[in-house]
Amino acid sequence: MKRLKQFFHHGGRLVIVILLLLVTYCYAMFQGGFVSWFVFFTILPFSIYSILLALVPIRMAEISRTFSKGRLERGDDVLVTVKFRNKSWFPIIFMTVNEMPMKDGFYEALNGNANKLFLVGWKREFEWSYELKELKRGEHHFKGLQFTCADFLGWTIRHIELESPQMFLVYPKVFDVKTIPMRMQYDQGAAMLQYSLIKDTTMATGVREYVPGDRFSWVHWKSFAKNGELRTKEFEDKQSQNTFILIDRSIQKNFEQVVDFAASYIQKMIKERGEVSFLSVGIDRYFAPVIKTDSQFEKVMQHLVLMQPDAQFAVDRLLYQEQKTMNRSVIVIITGELMPDLIEVLNSDGRFANKVQCFVVNENVEQVKLMGKNQVHYVTNDWLKTNYSEVKY
Repeated sequence: MKRLKQFFHHGGRLVIVILLLLVTYCYAMFQGGFVSWFVFFTILPFSIYSILLALVPIRMAEISRTFSKGRLERGDDVLVTVKFRNKSWFPIIFMTVNEMPMKDGFYEALNGNANKLFLVGWKREFEWSYELKELKRGEHHFKGLQFTCADFLGWTIRHIELESPQMFLVYPKVFDVKTIPMRMQYDQGAAMLQYSLIKDTTMATGVREYVPGDRFSWVHWKSFAKNGELRTKEFEDKQSQNTFILIDRSIQKNFEQVVDFAASYIQKMIKERGEVSFLSVGIDRYFAPVIKTDSQFEKVMQHLVLMQPDAQFAVDRLLYQEQKTMNRSVIVIITGELMPDLIEVLNSDGRFANKVQCFVVNENVEQVKLMGKNQVHYVTNDWLKTNYSEVKY
């Protein structure tokens, strides 16, 4: 139905132009004289051009888009440069080009900037740039370009849509955050024993064969110079403690900031050479048992790009369901709001609860100090300073 309407709209304009040309010709034939023929010959070139514009095929090709930044993060502004080629032999006077609306509604972020008016003629190569502001986290898809060509007087207007799909990812915003010492309690005593989350790289305990993913700084260069084989130094890590990071997908409040903080915290832990595991449960379930290398961290980031607050149950229930998986780890919960059920879990006397640390990402920190053992760390939106305020619950 839509195509039929476009056909009649396009054909109707063509019929009107042809009728106008016939009417002026008939008027000149029957009326005669200089004025009538002057009107006809004045309208003739415009009419012929309009008719040709309506009938001649117009071909655009070789569409490409490039970004001013290689890696896009939430909240960034980026300059998009679009290039395409005109393969038509017919000279076009005016042409407007604009991006077709995206399926996910992200087109609203263009703010009317993604269009350009060109004076074409016989020009073949075209390029224009527009800015995308305040990028949203997620996977976004360009659909294609829409070309609008018109004649001198606007009698004929051609609309051409050329699909040119292109996907781009907007990652969570990553900041330089601070990590905190974790504490665990064991059956041997009631005292809280502090463990280091950093692998001791000051003293090597041995050498093993190089495995793809090992850090460049851990390569044993002396053995490489001797026999030409890559080997990696091994370090003492008996006191290193695995950290299990759990993100709360049941809370929509401040969820974008929660994702940003989770990405920042995981990256910081990897830089400090701590052993990190990550679990995200919603409609889908994603589990990364070990995150050490950049490639493993990139897979986690790709999950964070698409993650939504779609969990069917709260994070306190997930803690009990995944006890076996988290048994030997310090558990870090990142949430946007501290719910009463989670406070109850943190205040419980079980050994499992003593391993839980909770980060609450909140804009306005209104804290009530209660009696208890477990620390809750509030993170404000002042990311560059990133101050944690600890509250006993």
